[in-house]
Amino acid sequence: MSQPQSTAARASVGASERRPLTVLFADIAGSTAIAERMDPEDWTAIVSQAFARMNATVTRYDGTVARLMGDGVLAFFGAPVAHEDDPLRAVRCGLDMARAVDELSAELNAKEPIDLKVRVGINTGPVVVGVVGTQAASEYTAMGDAVNVASRMQALARPGTVLVSGATHRFVAALVESVDVGALDLKGKTNAVQAYEVTGLKEGATGRGLTGIHAPMIGRDAQLARLSDLFNIARAGQGRVASLLGEPGIGKSRLLSEFRADIERGDSSARWIEGRCLSYGQTLPYHLVLDVVRSVVGVSASASEPEMREALERVMRELLGDGWAEPYAYLGHLLSIKLEPQMQARLSVLDREAIKRYVASLLQILRALTTKGPVILVLEDLHWADAASADALLTLMPLTADLPLLAILSSRRDRDAVGWRLVSGARDLFGDALTEIRLDPLSGDETRNLVANLLEIDSLPQKTRDLILAKAEGNPFFVEEVIRMLIDRGAIRREGDNWIATAGVAGVEIPDTLQGLLLERIDRLPKESRRTLRVASVIGRQFGVTILDRLLEERTT
Repeated sequence: MSQPQSTAARASVGASERRPLTVLFADIAGSTAIAERMDPEDWTAIVSQAFARMNATVTRYDGTVARLMGDGVLAFFGAPVAHEDDPLRAVRCGLDMARAVDELSAELNAKEPIDLKVRVGINTGPVVVGVVGTQAASEYTAMGDAVNVASRMQALARPGTVLVSGATHRFVAALVESVDVGALDLKGKTNAVQAYEVTGLKEGATGRGLTGIHAPMIGRDAQLARLSDLFNIARAGQGRVASLLGEPGIGKSRLLSEFRADIERGDSSARWIEGRCLSYGQTLPYHLVLDVVRSVVGVSASASEPEMREALERVMRELLGDGWAEPYAYLGHLLSIKLEPQMQARLSVLDREAIKRYVASLLQILRALTTKGPVILVLEDLHWADAASADALLTLMPLTADLPLLAILSSRRDRDAVGWRLVSGARDLFGDALTEIRLDPLSGDETRNLVANLLEIDSLPQKTRDLILAKAEGNPFFVEEVIRMLIDRGAIRREGDNWIATAGVAGVEIPDTLQGLLLERIDRLPKESRRTLRVASVIGRQFGVTILDRLLEERTT
């Protein structure tokens, strides 16, 4: 039995809490047959290499390795620290695990025949998590049916694949490619469990919005007009920078989407370049810069190395002519492209001036692009940016002031995030020339209009409409998720062109899809603040401060 990781070790023996969790089980398929024909020491060495790669993958997605079992791994996503996208992190981790073990198998096969494949099973559900055992021997673990289902998923997965339950799939369905394998009868379960084999990620999917339902953007006309004004100034040759700030789900991406559509309708010469930060990207150096470069080149993150090399060389030659080679070498190195010896020789100063060379190469591309038309450079989700990207792009910003370029920095108002240094740095650099666009919650009337546009339901009780408004608190994403929950639970259903409310519509709760977002915020609070919040939640939504003070005093005595 392994000791818990450092994040889990902070909990005390006996402390536990109930929370939603995504559980990942992975093991090496056919390990018994492989081990039977190998020397125990050789097999142990191979399993250690596999564990190293599998554990590194869990760490990359900020999960917790809870236990190593023979030739298997148990990992948690959502405890002891939650993230708003834990189910997606677990699925990405599973896909990367399978790929990592395939790569290890290929390396081993170069020496002797051995076929390693990992089977991954994932499930999401409520559990009780905490440290169990004694002071001498303890373990951070999760208890509940959700863990058992994840184990059964792993046992039924085909070698080299990721099998997820329906409970996990509904969180990630819009973001992944998957095959419905039907309802599976699991040992110990009364009812069959729906399962899906995930085969990959969908390119460009965001997971936002309701399938088959679209509503006009509401309450953002002034902000859209401001962006359009800034673009017109930039198009005239005076570079501009705007920061777009707002809470999760408030509509930053939707506003940018509408702005992009307006630009593409009105100016065919304009070039839209977009870099998006990853929720787990703080530990991935230059991941935002890489996304910007890929956007310029016109390839996706999943493109093969040959595809990326060909696209990068073609674009460099088109934009830079005879001076293409050195920028190609530096950006190729950044993209982890295997360079030819003559190109590799151009990287002699890389160790001393990496950031300067990357920035200079990117600036050359942007300057060349602006000779063909105005450029909009969008940096999304900067609250997840890595330090290297923030520093590099902050260095780039003042160099674009004389270009027909509009830079848009989109972020949550998270001043503790590494990416915030780019927002605050741009403010220091440009002063009044930087335009700050804040997105506030929709008003009550605007939220009502959004609900009415999304769901034209004459039979929807006014009480239910009011509940949706109260839960959403002016946040468009929250409105969509409450409606999605009502649809998933059959509380409202479509009949022809109309939506009909059923008898179960009265029980509106916080959707599961929002619990991760709320838990992430709670987990980031200081210990005493979390304790106060838990006590307050028992009292209710509104209460007198004196009542809370009294309860807190009683808990400490």
